[in-house]
Parts: sequence; C-alpha cells; structure tokens
Amino acid sequence: MAKTAFVTGGTGFIGINLIELLVNEGWSVTALHRATSDLRYLSRFPIALAEGSITDRDSLERAIPEGTGVVFHVAGDTNFWSKNNAQQDANNIDGTRNMAEVAAQKGVGTFIHTSSNAIWGRAQGTIDEETPVQGENSWINYERSKCLAEREALKGTELGMRVVALNPSEVVGPYDTSSFGRLFFLLRDGDLPAVSPGTIQVTHVRDVVRAHLDAVTKGRSGERYLLSGDEIAFPDFVAEIARISGAKAPMTAPAWVFRIYARVSVMIAAITGKEPDVTPELATSMSDTGRTFRCDKARRDLDYRTQAPEVAIRDNYEWLVEEGLLAAGPRVAVR
Repeated sequence: MAKTAFVTGGTGFIGINLIELLVNEGWSVTALHRATSDLRYLSRFPIALAEGSITDRDSLERAIPEGTGVVFHVAGDTNFWSKNNAQQDANNIDGTRNMAEVAAQKGVGTFIHTSSNAIWGRAQGTIDEETPVQGENSWINYERSKCLAEREALKGTELGMRVVALNPSEVVGPYDTSSFGRLFFLLRDGDLPAVSPGTIQVTHVRDVVRAHLDAVTKGRSGERYLLSGDEIAFPDFVAEIARISGAKAPMTAPAWVFRIYARVSVMIAAITGKEPDVTPELATSMSDTGRTFRCDKARRDLDYRTQAPEVAIRDNYEWLVEEGLLAAGPRVAVR
C-alpha cells in the first residue's frame, strides 16, 4: 500500500499531531483546510495543502489527490451550544457523508474515521464496543451528531473501502490551546473559580494518533475501537494542571450549581449573542460519573497503549511554554 494520506481536521489539535506522526513515518500527506484556517503549525511540515471544506462536496473532489491510499477523517465540530446545532449537523453528519462518498469515488482504499466515545450518549456503567450506542437519542447534539456521523463513515464499507472508526475519550497533549489546554489560561488568569465534580478518562494525544496509524493495517473493517485512558476525577485533573503550571487550584462546586449557572449563561447569551462559557450540555457532560469506557479491543487489535494523565498534562504544558503561549511556572516533577 502506498503511504499516501489525505487528512481532514489537520489544523486541529488531534489532526496536527497525526500529521506530525505521518511525516515522521515517511508518509506523503495532503491536508485539507478552509480558506480562513490558521496554518501556522501545518506550515512547519513538508506536506501539501488543499483548500476546501467537508461541507462542500465539489471542493473535496478537487482536493483529494488521485492515488490517495488512506483518508484520515479527523475533522469534527465539538460545539456544546444548542444555537449551533444546525451547523454542527452539517459539519459532522453531512461532512462525513461527503468525505466517505468522495473518498470511495476517488478509489481510496482505507478510511479511518475519528469518532468519539460520545456516541454512547447518556449510557451508564461499564461500556465497550458491544454496548448499544445511545447517542442518536441524546439531547446533547454533539453526542447525537457524532453517533450519526460514525454511521455515515461506516457506510463506506458498502462503497468498497476498508473503514475503521476510532472512539477516543478525553484527549490531552501538545498542540492543544482550545480544548483542555484552555484550562491553563483560565487558571493563569483566575477565570476558573470552580470546577464540576465529574470524572474523565484521559488519553494522551500521541497514543491516539498512533492508534490511527496502526488502524490502517491492524484495524478490522467495519468496526469501532474505543481509545480510552486512565480515569481521573475532574477536580483532580484541574488540580494537576494548576500544580504543574504554578496556578491556584479552584474549588469544587456541586453539579447543580453548574446547571443553574449554565441556564443563566444561555439566557444572557440570547441577549448578547456571545457564546456562553458554560451551557447545559457542557455542564451535564463535565459532571458525568458512573461510567467507565474499556479499551481492551484496541489493546488487543491495535496494540494500543496509554500513558498516565499526568504525562499528557505535562506534555501539553511544556509545549505551551515552548511556543511562548504560557510563562513557565515553578519546576515540579510529574507524579
């Protein structure tokens, strides 16, 4: 198989890490980007750039080179504000359908889809790949749209492609400034007085992108793989960010406080038009407890391995400092 890849979402956190790995492994890479995308990080790599959008089918037909061996469809809309649900559906559902159909039309052999553990929606308990997904019926549109997007990706098997879906949990690491990486700035500026009492399963972004690459040759077509990590209470996760960066750790507030704050924030946003810091969807998601995602299948089939949350936090922090985006705090060891 020719080591030629087409990557969507290449200007995003996971996408940049994937492109870095592909380049280091000797792949020829073409990355899709919008006309308005920030290319400061992609420009560091010897790759081809193709302007277009996953919601514009014609642009994809122009952008995907003939002879592409693998498409890594990483792009996704992670919005948690209901006002943007229609655009999120267009990006996640319609965009994935466009990508799968155009990739098949172009003769792409393998389609790796970056899905999410969000496809299980509000399911509780111990969850693995055989647990029925509930995202389609979730009131949180991110969960619903990612569930339907994965379904569109897997339809690519009917079009003659090998399709593998990967379902990461909470991803942390270098190149992140707007997801969990944003917590470093909120703590630095004193803009995070309290956190929710939920739990998350942190996985290092480099472990996630390695699984993407291994899925090309080891993943079973038509199947999904959970890429989860170690479980950690969200207050402990934020406290570790504070410890490493030398910031003050916030207090933990009851989940109901965040739900009330979210409702008030949304009402204010309806007046100002400015996106709220916390929405009911986000408050619910970040207060999750009572479920555990298992990654045994990925460990078995993809040789998936994970690093401790503290390592992922440290690597995110050190990258932010190296890029001059965050001042170095006191030197502390990873626990």
